[in-house]
Amino acid sequence: MKRLQTLLCPLLAAAGLALASGCATVDLVTGQDVQNMYTLDEEIQLGRSFYGEIVKELKKEKAPIDQDPVRVALVREVTDHVVAVAHATNLDYKATFVGDPDFVNAFALPGGNILIFEGLWNPKEGLVETVDELAAVVAHEIAHVNCRHSTEAMTREMLPNLLLAGAAIWAEIEEEDDAQLILAGAMLAYNGLIVTKYSRVDELEADRVGMMYMAQAGYDPAAAPRVWERLAGATDSQLEKTLSIFATHPRDYLRAKELRKHLPEAQALYEAAPVKRDGSKKLADLPPLQNAKPAAQKTKKKDSGS
Repeated sequence: MKRLQTLLCPLLAAAGLALASGCATVDLVTGQDVQNMYTLDEEIQLGRSFYGEIVKELKKEKAPIDQDPVRVALVREVTDHVVAVAHATNLDYKATFVGDPDFVNAFALPGGNILIFEGLWNPKEGLVETVDELAAVVAHEIAHVNCRHSTEAMTREMLPNLLLAGAAIWAEIEEEDDAQLILAGAMLAYNGLIVTKYSRVDELEADRVGMMYMAQAGYDPAAAPRVWERLAGATDSQLEKTLSIFATHPRDYLRAKELRKHLPEAQALYEAAPVKRDGSKKLADLPPLQNAKPAAQKTKKKDSGS
């Protein structure tokens, strides 16, 4: 036990010092004090780095990036309108359209880069049907950026993971097999349950804040709960293709229910918005996609006769 204390005490002290020194900041959205070890400038640089790596991988997969002028213009227009009413209007925002029908996907990176995949409104597998619903997704992602959820989560996870890693090193040094198994299980439980819990709290906040943003930007906020209700009733085939904004989220009506609680507030903001957008336009009515990545061919399973 003394050797464990000898190992962990300096680790705990260093981690505690890192968390305590300079990482207390004010939440841009709520105005409350939060812990975040990253400055906004560092967050922007982090997002740029992630974006570069993602684009590199997409190019390897030959996914068309910003090649369809109509859809590129649409996602950038919606993004610009929502950014104009966000709490942080001076971040490194950039909307990128990826013409891949197989990814029902949209996600934001720290600092403001947002990627929207064509599969989001794929006629067969997509979960978004109108411009208002697209705005709901975009606003949700911009809310994540403004709430700084990514770097706050990274800050929260640093200390517990350092402690668990330190204890695992001790168990390996001492050749404590049982302890190694217990600590491995503890690390999995922490990252699988506690971190997930934080993630779901963040998702609900992004849902609510995003709905307010879209309403202020002139998009009908009633579209937001519709998206999550459609997700709750999605087929297994649709869910197999959902990523990022959908994949880690509970398949139930909780999110739509929570959004409907806040809908009167959002509707008031929408009524007060200086401009009302024509968000009822069906995305299926857009011109044919230019330079799209061909949809993956499904292999038919042979009937086994059982």
